[in-house]
Amino acid sequence: MSSKSISELVTQLQAESEQAKYFARLFNQAVKHEFGFSVNELHDFIMKYNLLEKKFEDREANKQGQ
Repeated sequence: MSSKSISELVTQLQAESEQAKYFARLFNQAVKHEFGFSVNELHDFIMKYNLLEKKFEDREANKQGQ
């Protein structure tokens, strides 16, 4: 069993959190460089596309049901 104190564990978790934030920023920069949009913008595009696709599918299903 680990014999680390609570403060050591907190410090370790804070360091891991900072590292995760750093990698998230790097990933966002790479995505923005490659595609010209941030990760959040791409996520929004995908969500809007999915909603639009569902709307068209529902409209087509209603036409076939009539």
